[in-house]
Amino acid sequence: MTALMNEELAELAASGAAALVSAMGTDLWQQAKRLMSGVLARARSSRSNELSAALNRHSTATRGAVDAVGYWTEALSQLLERNPHLAQDVMALASLPAPEKPEIAIQVNSATHSGEVFAVQHGNQHFTSAPKARDGGERP
Repeated sequence: MTALMNEELAELAASGAAALVSAMGTDLWQQAKRLMSGVLARARSSRSNELSAALNRHSTATRGAVDAVGYWTEALSQLLERNPHLAQDVMALASLPAPEKPEIAIQVNSATHSGEVFAVQHGNQHFTSAPKARDGGERP
């Protein structure tokens, strides 16, 4: 196998591993797990049982996400090295859409000199009339 082919398979393994680990704990997990299980079934590797067990325990539970990506990258690299015909199956895994990440909104509100803040984090705020002005001596 040429060096370019090995490089491409290594990149594919890394992409597949990243997609698999990114899917853990999301709505995409069942699909990712099914695709990876298919890769393992077709690989007929001596590590298939070990990898299936790791897949079933979401291997990030005992490892951090970075370590899990490394673990699955190594596993997929070895499988692809022995069975280059698995590339299409790993490509399907790598092609999973990235899971949607919840938007994290940071909101800082402040008011000085008896000012008021009317804040909405998500959505719109509607007024039917303007807020009432406060007298100079009125305190909240």
